[in-house]
Amino acid sequence: MARTQDDIPAEDRFGLWYRFRTLVVFNLLYVAGPAQLDGHRDPRKAVEHDYERRRDLHRARRGLPPVVKKPTDDKGGPDVVVLLAVAGVAALVLLLVWGIVSAR
Repeated sequence: MARTQDDIPAEDRFGLWYRFRTLVVFNLLYVAGPAQLDGHRDPRKAVEHDYERRRDLHRARRGLPPVVKKPTDDKGGPDVVVLLAVAGVAALVLLLVWGIVSAR
């Protein structure tokens, strides 16, 4: 594929600022956003799809093929946020126990 020198519209740019802003927005939606909604109504999916669309356009302009997303396994697994919350509580309990034991 050949690299193109086409003028990029503002709504399709894939610059550093867009990538940083998208990362922040996606994480804020994950932590403090609404519950997961159906397909096209889920704001996290919308941000993810727009990022992938712009990334693939950027790669096409550079003459690279689009990124192929690996299929997710249906095993599920524990949620990372739940694991971090449990680890945080466990760390606080251990810190409290250590404080009580060392105060004697």
